[in-house]
Amino acid sequence: MTGFHADPAALAALARRLEDTAQEYGTAADETGGSGDLGPLVADAFRAVTGEWADRIRVVQEDFGATADGVRAAAEVYRTGDANAVAELRRADG
Repeated sequence: MTGFHADPAALAALARRLEDTAQEYGTAADETGGSGDLGPLVADAFRAVTGEWADRIRVVQEDFGATADGVRAAAEVYRTGDANAVAELRRADG
């Protein structure tokens, strides 16, 4: 043994936390941009700035979502590898 250990359940939990964080960023992006009654010129300028912020927040949201997908895929690889190793050991004992 190499001493390396992967915990698929812990990876799955991390993926869920990353998804939750991505959803929070999505909510923040949705809420960015309310300008109230500032007048037409100020409101347009405010929307331009907050629109840029919302776009940047959405990029971060997408990054968290993609990371969650990658962590989930890694967990599945480890889970499958463990199952295959157990099956192989049973065949060898059998």
